[in-house]
Amino acid sequence: MCRRHTRGAVLGGALTAWSGVFIPDGFEHVREERTSILVRSDAREWLVPLLMAGDRGWAGYAMRALPGGRGGAVVVRVDEHEVVLRTCRRGGLPARVLHDTYFGWTPRPFRELCLLETLRRGGVPVVEVVGARVRWLVPGCYKGWIATRYVRDACTLWEWVCGGDGQWQRPAVWRLVGKAIRRLHDAGSRHPDLNLRNILLCPGTEAPTVLLVDFDRPLWSGVHGPDADLVRLRRSARKLDPQGSRVTAADLEDLLAGYGEASP
Repeated sequence: MCRRHTRGAVLGGALTAWSGVFIPDGFEHVREERTSILVRSDAREWLVPLLMAGDRGWAGYAMRALPGGRGGAVVVRVDEHEVVLRTCRRGGLPARVLHDTYFGWTPRPFRELCLLETLRRGGVPVVEVVGARVRWLVPGCYKGWIATRYVRDACTLWEWVCGGDGQWQRPAVWRLVGKAIRRLHDAGSRHPDLNLRNILLCPGTEAPTVLLVDFDRPLWSGVHGPDADLVRLRRSARKLDPQGSRVTAADLEDLLAGYGEASP
């Protein structure tokens, strides 16, 4: 049974059902008029006002836009905190009419938050989520925003292959990417849109840390198996690099080797 929560109540202990999603331990549900926010308890003081500013494009905050995706993602700094804020936007044909408007009672940004946090706690290398907001336009119709931790000096896999190998060994990087994808699949999940731009390489000494980002269409399972992620990733490589000069056949072989090496 779903519990009824008061504004700002701290939801500790096990995951608690609310509106068809689960509120992870360490997060709070905050209500502000027509707005519902899930936020990490230790970030509430500075993150709730920031999420509320999404309606006005975070005016008044120091920010910079991030390229790629469907747009609407910015990096904002508040004191010592840096986060990536993304406006939830539709893709495909619905985007032409609905843009950033969604329908339903289990909001997409909340599902994404819960998925990411559950995967992260299970050891899957995904970006750290810190909060999400939904503003109800009318019952069952909403706009949404999600906030994740910003990783300084990180680059996408596509940016890395375009910029050269740098200090990392190329085969090792591709094997690490394969292992990260395997960890996701071993956790029983998939990425809804795996491509070279939503695989993040974070600074490291001998090798980078790989993070999977942009789960803006959360999935736990579906009619397509895990192989569909690998097919989509190869398709992304060929779309961005039709000649195969930046992403070679050897790179993709190393990725598959890393995928096969990961512990089941």
